[in-house]
Amino acid sequence: MFFSALAIASLYIFGLWWCYEVIARFPRDVREMFELKELTRIFVTIFIWLLTIPIMLGVILYGYVLISRLVWFVRTL
Repeated sequence: MFFSALAIASLYIFGLWWCYEVIARFPRDVREMFELKELTRIFVTIFIWLLTIPIMLGVILYGYVLISRLVWFVRTL
């Protein structure tokens, strides 16, 4: 039980960190894509952004579930 809660919390924190890092470098990625014209780098950048979308959705949905359960817990006190 404890290990699964720790694993979920670790994945959530990693997801938050991943989204923060990728969103923070968005302007630089766009600039590189238009300046460098290297196909490999463009494909990798697009792949990372496509990978970020489901991670971001998971973080948002799990955050919603976490907040709703916390509100439910506080209401039942």
